[in-house]
Amino acid sequence: MKRIALIALTLSACGGKYKAPPAQTSIALKTGADLKPYDAAKPGNANPQGLAQIGNTVYASLSNQTNDFANAGPGFLVGFVPSTGVQTLIDLGGADEKQCQNPGFVRDFNGKLYAPCSGDFSGTDNGRALVEVDPNTAQVTRRAAIPAGLVPNGVAPGPTKIWMGDSLSLRVLGVDRGTFVADDPAKALTLDCAQTPKTGFSYVADVAILYGDLYALCASDIAGGLFRFDAATGAAKGHVAVGPNPTELTATGDGRIAVINSADNTLSLVTINGTTLTADNKALTFPSGTAALQDVRARDNFLYTVASSSNSAQKIDLAAKGGPKIVQVAAFPNGSNPYNIFPLDDDQAIVTNRQTNSISAVQWVNVP
Repeated sequence: MKRIALIALTLSACGGKYKAPPAQTSIALKTGADLKPYDAAKPGNANPQGLAQIGNTVYASLSNQTNDFANAGPGFLVGFVPSTGVQTLIDLGGADEKQCQNPGFVRDFNGKLYAPCSGDFSGTDNGRALVEVDPNTAQVTRRAAIPAGLVPNGVAPGPTKIWMGDSLSLRVLGVDRGTFVADDPAKALTLDCAQTPKTGFSYVADVAILYGDLYALCASDIAGGLFRFDAATGAAKGHVAVGPNPTELTATGDGRIAVINSADNTLSLVTINGTTLTADNKALTFPSGTAALQDVRARDNFLYTVASSSNSAQKIDLAAKGGPKIVQVAAFPNGSNPYNIFPLDDDQAIVTNRQTNSISAVQWVNVP
């Protein structure tokens, strides 16, 4: 009875909303010898990137690269409890420690974790893979090799297919969930980016299954597009233009899709009405000086974004009077390179700092 009363009191004090235990201010991640370097004289850095949560544990992908961004050892996930900092390393490298190198994204589905491994970005090496991880055993349970010529970027696990974008082209590749074998590249989905002409680069920035459908972001240096597909069959279901060089997307608490656009520092909000997608590509413009918008997450009526080059984070209230508004901001030390952000509750968030090999609790400051 005392425990029930305590829970009720906690919820009451928080206005009925969940309040996570306070996160550690900073969690230093393991580097060097702990990450099994191929050459002891050239150990790697953790270089954390993606974030996902199962239960009370948050998982970050560790690229494990040298200072000149060469792969120093196998890819890893690290599971940690934000309130205590206790860590568990999960080796993704397989028997020869080269079956997964340079994992970036990590996402969860039905109690499992899925991480695409980009290898050396050549599109020809064996370090490219999709791995499935059981967090209960801290082991890789399945691995899918990536066909030649593709470098996975983003991952969208679904009931029958697991989808990945490509860093080298405008293709979206499927992996059969039952066999865990990648589709023939000839059967890959191709984004028709006529409205996003390639001038300097063009690639698939992210993929996600939202509201039951597969969405893929086509990015170029001057424009962008959001494409919708059937998550099981890959059948095209429409698209809409978003801002230039979009980097990531997320489902909002009010049934829309949020996309951050790095080239012009804007937020696109996409409304779904049956088969029609409509985008407000100037829903919010970030302050001058914001550079390299990298990640966006949603919780309730809030969005949480991080900008890597300007070492900053933003909390956006979608329900603010007059439209979306940045209500809190945070700054990180120069050179931190915050890469992904993850809200623990409405008020607390953590980020991966790629260059300082750490996880930091976001210290919000109110915007007048």
